[in-house]
Amino acid sequence: MDLEALPFLTHYASDGGAYATAAVAFIDDPETGPNASFHRLLRLGRTRVAARLVERRGAETAWRRSGPDGLPVAICIGLPLHVLLAASMAPPPGVDELTIAQALASTPVVTCGKGIRVPAAAEFVLEGRITHELVDEGPFVDLTGAYDLVRQQPVIEIDRVTHRQDAIYQALLPGRLEHRLLMGMPREPTIYAEVNNVARCLNVHVTPGGASWLHAVVQIAKQGPEDGRRAIEAAFRGHGSLKHVVVVNEDVDIFDPHDVEWALATRFQADRDLMVFGDQPSSSLDPSALHVPDQKSRTAKMGLDATIHWDTPTGPRDPGAYRRMW
Repeated sequence: MDLEALPFLTHYASDGGAYATAAVAFIDDPETGPNASFHRLLRLGRTRVAARLVERRGAETAWRRSGPDGLPVAICIGLPLHVLLAASMAPPPGVDELTIAQALASTPVVTCGKGIRVPAAAEFVLEGRITHELVDEGPFVDLTGAYDLVRQQPVIEIDRVTHRQDAIYQALLPGRLEHRLLMGMPREPTIYAEVNNVARCLNVHVTPGGASWLHAVVQIAKQGPEDGRRAIEAAFRGHGSLKHVVVVNEDVDIFDPHDVEWALATRFQADRDLMVFGDQPSSSLDPSALHVPDQKSRTAKMGLDATIHWDTPTGPRDPGAYRRMW
């Protein structure tokens, strides 16, 4: 067993070292049950890696509650697409991502030596424990294309590696499209669900220009004068890392940035339709946010209501003024 025999990659010149970027960690939380989540792994030697555990997420919470021997873990590299998508989601505690994967496609599982269930189709399985030893992790280019912060992160001691015959090693290019899709796309239904509680939501797009994480466009069928503002507030509830959101009508193509900008140009008034929320919990990936070690990052958030303004209780006084000829 030698992690240096696996092709961990150094992607950029100033990286902190060689990384595994498509690693999915499977754990069993004694309080909430099984959990699967992505974690980049910085190789430290033949049997050790440092893992980035995002604060207050499932794996990090279980690790902090673990005893002096640490938290048993099975790390899979090389998984089917539907398992990767399920592991990218953030369901409520107690919801097993493998159940989500099974709902998407057949997902046979096996129990590894640590007693943890993992997908049978995994190319590599690294078994070990997340210890309470901390080391510097990073620098690493993350979702925004900028270098993430260097943090004190836990060491994982690997004591067993198994793999399929002629196994294929998988890697994600940091900050590139596959990375962004796996991060951003699963947040679209969570935003949709929250907005649909307060307005008739038609679609949501977490935009690539916002690193598929920080920006979204929400499309609604407006049924009341305050629907745009309610949709803005709900969108931030649906994705805690969201920084800026634009809400538009059903005649605007949310996947066309020119169309969204047109809605802003013709339907938005800053003194009426702009909502700013100061000092909000934010993403650690935003380099402009306020970052304090061991605390949630903070930022200002902005919502822009680019829907047609209702100046009467039942709709716009002059709907023809907003009608497009194409």
